Amino acid sequence: MATAKKIEVLTVKLDPKPGALAQILGAFREANVNVTASWGYQMGPGEAQAHFFTADTDKAKSALTKLGKSPKAEAAFWVEDTDKVGSYHAVLDKLAKAGVNIEATDAFGIGGRFATVIFVAEGDVAKAAKALGI
Repeated sequence: MATAKKIEVLTVKLDPKPGALAQILGAFREANVNVTASWGYQMGPGEAQAHFFTADTDKAKSALTKLGKSPKAEAAFWVEDTDKVGSYHAVLDKLAKAGVNIEATDAFGIGGRFATVIFVAEGDVAKAAKALGI
C-alpha cells in the first residue's frame, strides 16, 4: 500500500552553465544537508531552475542563501510504494478522481521501491492531501 506525505520542496533559479548544479550540491555537502530528491532543468535560453527535497529544509535554505540564491518553498507530495506494474497509475488515478490537476511530477523505482514527487496548484494542496490519505 502506498504511503504519502506532504513535503516542502525548495526551488531556485540557476545559471544555465556547467557546474551550476554541482555548486549547489557542494554547498549542501559542506552544510551536511542530506538530499532526498533533486532535479534541475533548463527552461529556455538563459533560464534554468532546480528543486530540492532535503532532510533539513532550514539548513538547505541557509546554504542556498549563502550562495546568493533566493529559495522558494513549495508544498508537494512524496509517495512511496512497492515497485510493481500500476503503482504510479494508482497514485495518479486517485488525484484525477479527486479533480486535482498535477502541475509536475517525477517518479522512479529502485531496489524494489517506487517513489514520486508530485506538485499541484497551491489551491489544490488540501484536496490532493485528502485524495492521498494524508
